[in-house]
Amino acid sequence: MPPRLLIGSAVALAVLAAIGLRLGASPAGESSAASASPAANRSSTADAGYVVWESNRSGAFRIWRQDLAGGQARAISPDEPGRDHCCAKLSPNGSRLIYLSLPGGARRYGPEAGALHLVDADGGRDRVLVPSARHYGEHRAAVWWGEDELVYIDGRNATQRLRLSTGATAELVPPVAGSEGWLVAPGGRVATGNTPTFADLVAGKGIQPRASLGGCQPAFSDDGRLAVWSAGAGGPIDALDLATRRSWTILEKGDPHLPAGRGYVYFPMLSQDGSLLAVGASTGEHDHFRADYDIFVLELDPATLLPASAAQAVAPHPAVDRFPDLYRSPRAGAGTVTPVPPPQRPENSVDDAALRRGLAFQWQRADADNSLVAGGTSEILQATGLAWTDRHGALALGGGSFAAAAVTGDRLAATLQAKHQLTLAVLLAPASLAEQGALIAFSDGPRARNLVLRQEGDRILLDLRTSDSPKEGTSVVVARLPANAAHASNTPTHLLLTFSPGRLDAWVDGTRSSAAAETIALPGDLFPWRPRALTFGAEPGSAGRWHGTLAEIAVWNRPLATAEIAVEAARVRHLVAGRKSAARIAVEMRLRATSPVPGLDEISPYREALAVDEFEIVRQLIGPPPGTRAAGTPAPGERIRVVRWAILDGQTLGAPTAATTVRRTLEPFAAQPQLESYYLADRLPPQTGGTLYFDLGATAVP
Repeated sequence: MPPRLLIGSAVALAVLAAIGLRLGASPAGESSAASASPAANRSSTADAGYVVWESNRSGAFRIWRQDLAGGQARAISPDEPGRDHCCAKLSPNGSRLIYLSLPGGARRYGPEAGALHLVDADGGRDRVLVPSARHYGEHRAAVWWGEDELVYIDGRNATQRLRLSTGATAELVPPVAGSEGWLVAPGGRVATGNTPTFADLVAGKGIQPRASLGGCQPAFSDDGRLAVWSAGAGGPIDALDLATRRSWTILEKGDPHLPAGRGYVYFPMLSQDGSLLAVGASTGEHDHFRADYDIFVLELDPATLLPASAAQAVAPHPAVDRFPDLYRSPRAGAGTVTPVPPPQRPENSVDDAALRRGLAFQWQRADADNSLVAGGTSEILQATGLAWTDRHGALALGGGSFAAAAVTGDRLAATLQAKHQLTLAVLLAPASLAEQGALIAFSDGPRARNLVLRQEGDRILLDLRTSDSPKEGTSVVVARLPANAAHASNTPTHLLLTFSPGRLDAWVDGTRSSAAAETIALPGDLFPWRPRALTFGAEPGSAGRWHGTLAEIAVWNRPLATAEIAVEAARVRHLVAGRKSAARIAVEMRLRATSPVPGLDEISPYREALAVDEFEIVRQLIGPPPGTRAAGTPAPGERIRVVRWAILDGQTLGAPTAATTVRRTLEPFAAQPQLESYYLADRLPPQTGGTLYFDLGATAVP
């Protein structure tokens, strides 16, 4: 275990004095070197305040307190046999806090209700405020809306607004079966659960969903302008401006502002004035009920909300210290500053704004604004089975599928049927030219279709239901894929189709498709269309599953003009050309060793995990020419380690069996930043050197 920062040395005191903090490091029941030092106990305007957090250092979880000026850490919630205390949240002026008392001994975050307590910040006047209340899936249970109001989740899973002076309550969000519960930011316009969607709360309409930003443990600032959350497994800690939806990273996983070896971060919370950030950090252990997390505090630059100092430990202890909150007394000359987030990389926008006219659906990439209008709601796609987003933000389909919300299908059917015309565009890369399955399906099954775009070998077909077609639709070949179209070659194909009654046109990479060199006569209109499921990678009721990647998906309620098609194709070409490359290989390999898949309890609250296996190379399928070998490319007989998906959406996936030979497309795992936030199970013996690969999916044998 790396050394902790024990305040008391001249060097440590000098560092803390420079930022105005003197955080003690006192194990339970003992005074640290800091608490024995007159300098550490000296209070000033700059360091007046304190930190509270959950700790089981005394046996059961209790709420603990440590002054920013130093001194002895102490429990401020009472001894309560058989109960654990969690969810401490300080009032804006730091005089009081609430916490939740739950049945003790849990080893994962569950749905049990507890009693919500109100207590003075020094532990006095502890009383039950709400007999039955809950947290939202992890330990956040209430949000203060000023000194006299707070919002909490009741035992029925409804969101309540409580006025302390009168005891009056008002229901903000009704209970929803299966929901994790919602907490609402001050101002009443944004809500979130443990999944950081930061959804809109609209009067008369309730919660309006938004896509998850990934990670967990979101928390609002006291003024309702900002939110922070843990954006992945062990970090980073990200911030979001709730008005503009701009986000940025405050603290990276393994950030240099943290002590060496203590870079696995969770449980973020801002002080009420936004000048401090508190987090929990471990040496890499994940379990939120057993791992040795310590609490750390960092000074922030109020202009950027980025770290302005090294992190300082708060009373470190081998126990579990988690979910801090902190208060800092107002400082002379410190006014309210609106943080300006660091510049984000610009989105690749459509060159001609007029091209957005009639846009009825778009899903470009996971990191893009997939809303139809500026400031609108992004499309939300739900993954099922072996499906994820790749390093380019594309939908990666390994036998699973993605589905749009039902309201999207309803809206799309009505919008397109109203005009009886459409344009469909997609950037696709099949796993091989032997694929048989649906790329995009607007269908409830083969006899309940609007349209299906599918692959049969090197052909792309459109099954389109019209007033003149059977229920299965009229099947038309719209493109033939070039030999380098499979994703092992890393060369995606841009396909664009336009339809108006009687005619269908197809374009590949901005050029009229050779498989449809002329307009295809396709009689009928879209009168038979009905609201259907919009899915990617599979068609409901069909056995086939498509393997590959999809991105830059767009649907218009009009046929694009030739000039517009050129603009859209050029935009996508520019996007693809600007991608960072990664060394991609396709190999045949044989399993030699595998890592056991963790249980959901081990990775709670996550529902996804990766695992590392070891393979022996049998032969190379796609890569350097015969007789040559690029540096680092594995040769037959060599052993390599490969990361694969082990758990997705809470479901354990099948793994290769001993001596199984598989054909896979691989990229270096180091080139997959989108996977950094996921739990990685590596139970193989330590290995030095060699490239760790990521399994992109099956590939064909030439």
